[in-house]
Amino acid sequence: MRWWLKSFVLGSFIAWIIYNRLWTYQLIRTRTKGLSYISSSLENNTEQYYFYNRSQQLKSSYFECENRIYAHGPCGNLQISPLERPCTPPIHLHLNQTEYFTLIQGQLGYQLNDKIYSCNIHTCPKPLIIPPQTAHTFWMNDNKEDLVVLIRAEPANRFNGLRQEFFENFAGVLRDDSISIWQIFVLFENAQTYPASLPLPIMKTIVRVGAIIGRILGFKQQYEEYTTTTGEIN
Repeated sequence: MRWWLKSFVLGSFIAWIIYNRLWTYQLIRTRTKGLSYISSSLENNTEQYYFYNRSQQLKSSYFECENRIYAHGPCGNLQISPLERPCTPPIHLHLNQTEYFTLIQGQLGYQLNDKIYSCNIHTCPKPLIIPPQTAHTFWMNDNKEDLVVLIRAEPANRFNGLRQEFFENFAGVLRDDSISIWQIFVLFENAQTYPASLPLPIMKTIVRVGAIIGRILGFKQQYEEYTTTTGEIN
């Protein structure tokens, strides 16, 4: 490769990094740290997370929150395929955590590996148990009322995996429209959560490399405006 072409490629790469770092630095973030209720949209019409009893959860090595998906918003639009709705997580798996879903209200649709299920408060398992490295997702299956699910993950700690800080920051970047593929890589790597579209070793490598690039571009796994510190935990 000629020296001028190498210089052009290197210069373009550096300019791309600088542009993205400036963009992330200038983003305006809504301040939700310390709040028990947070929404993933400014209009408050997609979904809401309710955090509670956090100090006890940390002591007992589990994480638990209540997830409410609103029937009146885009996540309750039954004309849209469930996997294309904004509140439906991509089909994914958790590396080391077992996840427990307890349906409190509404009609739950969910996928485990290649099988799709539907249940209500009378027919759902109590709880629905999702072992580590099991591909899954869930959605609202009937919009007559809000879908309310109690989500629990074990084991949990304050450094990685599914935990309060992940949901605070993921909801925050969605709410402030500052999401990007690089931000997702950074958040998912720390949460030890991986899309299930490729074999796990390949996807772990993709997410790892993507997270490295994301951090170079200025994306973080936690933002001060969103993240509740230990001293603020109720």
